[in-house]
Formats: sequence, C-alpha cells, structure tokens
Amino acid sequence: MRRPLMILLLAGLFSNVALALDDDVTVKLEAQNNSGQNGVATLFPEGNKTRVVIVIPNAPAGVAQPAHIHLGSCDKLDKAPKWKLEAVKGGRSVTMVPVSLDTILKDKTAINVHKSAAEAQIYVSCGNIIAVM
Repeated sequence: MRRPLMILLLAGLFSNVALALDDDVTVKLEAQNNSGQNGVATLFPEGNKTRVVIVIPNAPAGVAQPAHIHLGSCDKLDKAPKWKLEAVKGGRSVTMVPVSLDTILKDKTAINVHKSAAEAQIYVSCGNIIAVM
C-alpha cells in the first residue's frame, strides 16, 4: 500500500509542467518610457479560456490604456497583438481571453500596456509571461 502512494507522490513532484499549467501565472509588469507604471498581471486558467487581471496602482485617472498580449518578449515584441485585452481603466483591467492558458504559454509572449489609444506607440508597462515550473 505504501509503494503505490510513494509512486504517486514522486510522480507529482516530477511532473511540475502539468501542475504549473493548472495554476495561476503572475506576471510582473515593469514601467517603460519613464512612466512609473509598475504593476502585476495574473492569468487564471478557466478551461479553454484564460481570465487576465491587470492591476497598475499608479495608472493615471480618467485614461483608458489599451493592453494586449503579444508574441515575443518585452525586449522584442511582435508589433501585431496576438490577443486584445480590456483597456486598463482606474488602474485595473479584467479580460476573458478565448484560449487556454496552455495555449498562451506555448509561445514566448508578453503583456504590454499603452499610454492611451491616441498614443498607442508609447508603451508604459510590459511583462513577459513565463510559467513557473
């Protein structure tokens, strides 16, 4: 009876990829272009969808800041957004992305936030999406 239990426990310890993909993923958003807008994005797996919650405590009041998931990393983003996120308003954004967290983690991706719709070319915050193993 002890041996099967030990095998199951060891299997759980050494299969962190599968376990990690069932967990939330937290992304540290770093300020860009002297914006001072640091924050956190959390990706919650919800079956074949992913809920993305962005919190930027010092975002400017009254400004909607577009946000996206891009292929690439903060150092080298693909210009075309892969998935659009709800704009950050009042320092917060919540979006249900129509793909699983596994799909998002399959490629190198990053979340970036723009200064405003009118100044979309200026990035104010970015974070690389990385699964913690």
